[in-house]
Amino acid sequence: MKANFLKMLKLSGVPEEDRKVQPPPFMMELYNKYASDMSSVQRSVVIRSFVVQEVTVISENKSSHRLRFNVSIPRYEEVTVIQLRLFMLWRRNHSSCEDSLTSINVYNVVQTKKQETSHLLDRKDIRDTGHTWEDFDVTSAIQSWLYSQHGVGELEVEVKSQGCAAFQGEGYEIFLGLANATSPVLIAFSNDLEKRKLKAKNEVQEMMTHENKKFLWSTDAFEDETKHHQRTKRHAGKNYCRRTSLKVNFRDIGWDKWIVAPPEYDAYECKGVCSFPLTEDVTPSKHAIIQTLVNLSNPKKANKACCVPTKLDPLTVMYQENGIITVRHLYEEMKVAKCGCR
Repeated sequence: MKANFLKMLKLSGVPEEDRKVQPPPFMMELYNKYASDMSSVQRSVVIRSFVVQEVTVISENKSSHRLRFNVSIPRYEEVTVIQLRLFMLWRRNHSSCEDSLTSINVYNVVQTKKQETSHLLDRKDIRDTGHTWEDFDVTSAIQSWLYSQHGVGELEVEVKSQGCAAFQGEGYEIFLGLANATSPVLIAFSNDLEKRKLKAKNEVQEMMTHENKKFLWSTDAFEDETKHHQRTKRHAGKNYCRRTSLKVNFRDIGWDKWIVAPPEYDAYECKGVCSFPLTEDVTPSKHAIIQTLVNLSNPKKANKACCVPTKLDPLTVMYQENGIITVRHLYEEMKVAKCGCR
């Protein structure tokens, strides 16, 4: 279980984290959203947060700042959207300024050997609404960082007050603290290109029909053996193949420091026997039907089919690795949804 768990997360080993971190509020919001609606996205979505590494003031009036980030996303993932999230602090005087407006421009800082240039990525005008989070689309810039195989770059944020607010010292300013719940942060959304494997149903129903064909009941001995198995199945009662509860608490297996949420979940497991005749409710494979018929005619030649998971549901997981908080939506094959005979 441990090996499969780490393999699906693309981790070589359990991350050695000193402590369990408190994820930013918006990451918890995203986790709760996806955990409550598993059907909202068709493919596995990975969400990572990258907190600002360094802040530099580049203007005398402190209206422009350089934000340095270090972004790492595996090459096998397809980046869809990357947002810069800024916590904006409202600075108010005692004046009554009705037309206060703050413009925020976000640039990608491109440095070459010859010169440095800035390219506008996104822009917003916001009015007085109190302290607020604002997000800006910086996808193209971060994709260029990743394409250069460095993943390190700088964004320039310019904040300008307009109207009477500019003269009275009102307006918004960015909260620029480091390693804080309201620090500037990049939120990266990506798709795992190794999609869920979809198992197509084929001629099982047809084979189940053939299972009861008259030619299978051609001898008295076969009929006697069949009746014996039917009696065994009836006597098995609740021991027939079914799904049962299996509670998993990450603290019990020592993973609570890097698995942030959920703290526990019901993984379920399959228990019971697969007796002839295999009915539609245990969704037998063609091989299971053949194996059951061979066992029915000669128990020494083949064992009965096994009760195993036939459908697995995903789970939304939030975990940390090297200080990076990651939310995986539709993290595959974590809960047994159905049991059947194979």
